[in-house]
Parts: sequence; C-alpha cells; structure tokens
Amino acid sequence: MNFKALMMSETHIVLSVYNGSRFIREQIQSIQDQTLDDWRLWVRDDGSTDDTLSVLEDIAASDPRIVIHPSDGRQRGVSGGFSWLIERLPDDACYVFCCDADDVWLPDKMELSKRVLCLAEASGPGPLLVHTDLQVTDSKLRTLNHSLWRYLKIRPEPVTLQRLIVENVATGPTILMNRDLIEKACPIPDEVPHHDWWITLVAAAFGKIVALPEATVLYRRHSTNHTGEYDEQTGGFGYWIRKVVRVLRSTDKLRFWLATSARQAEIFLDRFEEELPQEDQDMLRDYSEIPRLAFLKRKLRVLRLRALPGHGFAKNLSLLLRA
Repeated sequence: MNFKALMMSETHIVLSVYNGSRFIREQIQSIQDQTLDDWRLWVRDDGSTDDTLSVLEDIAASDPRIVIHPSDGRQRGVSGGFSWLIERLPDDACYVFCCDADDVWLPDKMELSKRVLCLAEASGPGPLLVHTDLQVTDSKLRTLNHSLWRYLKIRPEPVTLQRLIVENVATGPTILMNRDLIEKACPIPDEVPHHDWWITLVAAAFGKIVALPEATVLYRRHSTNHTGEYDEQTGGFGYWIRKVVRVLRSTDKLRFWLATSARQAEIFLDRFEEELPQEDQDMLRDYSEIPRLAFLKRKLRVLRLRALPGHGFAKNLSLLLRA
C-alpha cells in the first residue's frame, strides 16, 4: 500500500477555542511542524474576551492552510463548538483530527495516526476511530507523567458499547476519524456532554476503534483549561487524605454524571434504535432509566450496568454506595 499517496490531502483539523491566547500560538506551531504537512485547519473562536482572535488572524495571515470561521455571535461551549465545526467540514474531509487550544502535538502525531487508520480502512469500509495515549505536562510543558493512561489508570480496552456508555476512553485531542464515522455521528446532539464521547460511542456501536499506546500529544494541565489539573494517582499519606475528602464531596458530582451519561444513553437509543441489536437496545434502555429508579432498584441497576470489573472492588463499592 502506498501510504504516502493515501496521506496526501483530504486531511482536516478542527479547533474550537475560548480565551486561548496564552497557548494557541504554540499549539498551531506544533501542527505546522508535523511530518504530514498537507492539511487544512478550521478554527472557531467561541466568543473569547482576550486577544485570541487577533492571535489567530495573525497566524492565519501567513498560512493559507488555516481558515478562521467568522463569529456567529453565539457561545457554544467546548462540545458545541467542535460539533459546529465538524458539521460544516467540506465534502473532501475524509480524515479529521480534533485539536485543543492548549496542547502541543508531537511531530509525527498526524502521520502515525493516519497510517494506522489507512491500514484499518484497507480491511473494509465503515466508521473508524484512532486514538492514542498522551504525555501529561504542567502549564510549562514539564513532564508529569509519560502516559495519561497510566496516570489516570485508563484501560483502552475493551471498547464495548456498555463499557463506553459508562466512561469514555478516547481523549479528544488524540482522535482521528474517517468520513464514514463523521457521517454516522453527525449531527452531534446538543445535549451530549462531550463531542469526543459521542463520536467514540458511534464508533464502538457501528465500526472499529484502534488504540495506539504511543503518546502523540503533550497534554498540558493547568487551572484554566476545560479539564483542569490532575492529581497523581499514587502517593503518600497526604494523597490518600485528599482522595478521601474528594470522595466525600463527590457524591453530587457522581450523580450528576450518572444522570448525564444516562441521558446520553437515551439520546443514543432514540437516534439508532432500529440499527442496534436487541441486546444493545435493552442495555441502553435499562441504563437510561437509572436516575429515575427507586433507591434499591437504582443500586441494583448500577451494580449490573455501571460497576465495571476493571475498576476494582473498592472503586465499584464506592460507586454503589454513592449512586
């Protein structure tokens, strides 16, 4: 297979940004430094109040591959901004990367991911998603951990629909999707919590997900980005004290995300019910009902559908007690 020919053109990147002037220039420079250089970058400013837009216009003025969508005057949020961009991609957008405004891409990220996706496409048509590990850094790109998967104890497998309705394993800025996946996933519903989670669910249900263990992104954690800073997942006595306090305070947050994922399951079922096997239909219906169940029924349903073997006994017990 001639990978060089396959990887020429048709490659697009979407980037939605809000108040990203501090890091946006460095992120785009890392795209410009990629070993794969035939791409188009579509950017939407989500109503920034800093000088993000002027920085973007300055960068785009010297690089015709970068297109800034004019503002429509509406602030859509992280997922809404990415969804808006994806749904407006041109017809020749066969391969699409998602990009955050505050990270740095390693030089071979695009070429590596696209090579793997092209290999998967050679085995047959259908929705495909490739995602990778990330290297966790602080705001100054000092390494905190060489693997986000190890850092947060993320297991990229299995990618069953039941597992992914509970938790997403594909981190947005590592995602590469093909045209079949874009067409299947769009339009992305306004009510879903994260665009990358929805896209991953669609890939799991109707296509294939390929996880690469290589870190392709310097994943910058700081207090002002969407996901914030992370605490190390192992540590001494102080770490465990902080963890206990967080658990005690996190019941409301857990129930919020339980309700959010249940609503997403309901939306997914409404969209794709006639295309899903009966087993998946039943699982999604049962999961979507969890927040509305009485105390004991809710606990039993959580135990059956949300308590995952890979989470371990302690985490699942904590989930069951607080759900």
